Amino acid sequence: RPATPAPGGHPEPSDPEPVDHSKIHPLVREMADLHVGNIACCLCGVPTSASTAYEGMCATCTGSQVDITSGIERTVEIEMCKGCERWFRNPGWAVAQLESAELLTLCLRKLRGLKHVRLVDAAWIWTEHHSRRLRVKLTVARDLVGASGSTYVTCLQQSLVVEYVVRTRNCDACNKVAAKDTWQAKVQVRQKTEHPRTLLALEQHMLKHQKSRVALREVKRVGDGLDFIFGRRQDAHRFALGVCALAPCKCKASSSLVSANAKTGTSNVRHVWAVEIAPLCRDDLVLLPKGVAPSLPPLALVSRIGASPRLASHPPPCARAAGCSSLTDHSCGQEPRSTW
Repeated sequence: RPATPAPGGHPEPSDPEPVDHSKIHPLVREMADLHVGNIACCLCGVPTSASTAYEGMCATCTGSQVDITSGIERTVEIEMCKGCERWFRNPGWAVAQLESAELLTLCLRKLRGLKHVRLVDAAWIWTEHHSRRLRVKLTVARDLVGASGSTYVTCLQQSLVVEYVVRTRNCDACNKVAAKDTWQAKVQVRQKTEHPRTLLALEQHMLKHQKSRVALREVKRVGDGLDFIFGRRQDAHRFALGVCALAPCKCKASSSLVSANAKTGTSNVRHVWAVEIAPLCRDDLVLLPKGVAPSLPPLALVSRIGASPRLASHPPPCARAAGCSSLTDHSCGQEPRSTW
């Protein structure tokens, strides 16, 4: 601030500007603190540099007396959907496995008091699955300025354990499933056979792929197949294409209008995919009609089921005469609709 001239003509002295210690070169700091001596710690009496002492205490006593974690919550509530096991992240729901990095990020966002400290590390502490408790060990740090007028900063690091209490409730999608007849997309899988081996193989395929299990809302058992209910049309369409890639199928899509609002321009439409799987399973004996597979005998054994089934048959007489007696594997080479 410029000096203001006094009534007698002499300028008044201006106020001294505060010194920003962060802009001082480290070498200048060391030269400025060379004349500073040691003092005795006010608690344990250990000689400590006066420039690094925090309120007259050494580093060990500072760590035991100063608590930088006092403003951090120790108990936090977190919500989980008991139907689909997703976690609430305002304003929606997120998919995360237990003790995963995604769930750890979600838990840290719900914790209050981390603005005044620096997060160094975060790790899970194992807990029982049925206890509805999640425990996280946090390591935080904070810079403490030394004595008055000192240019040194002491970094204090401490650890604490935060416990998260899991509260369960239903998400919006599970509430719609719990209500009667409120589905939006359905895949009807049917197979007219005496044994559901193809449906069991479909179940094992779903267990390997987590994405289809997360998108799936409900499974209903019917007479000759299963009904898979999804919350979104895109998930049901993707699942129907996956079923058609596992076995020869006939797929037919349809939609029906339930209700419409002319003022807002919205409508409630239900989508249905009717998927019929060919009545073929592994180790089935089939009779081939004439002209379907000229290179195969009339009777063949189904060796593998896929988008196009593979058939195994005995070699021709000329090959058996040459000593080849094992079954040969052939592909039908037909389109899925031609399997019927």
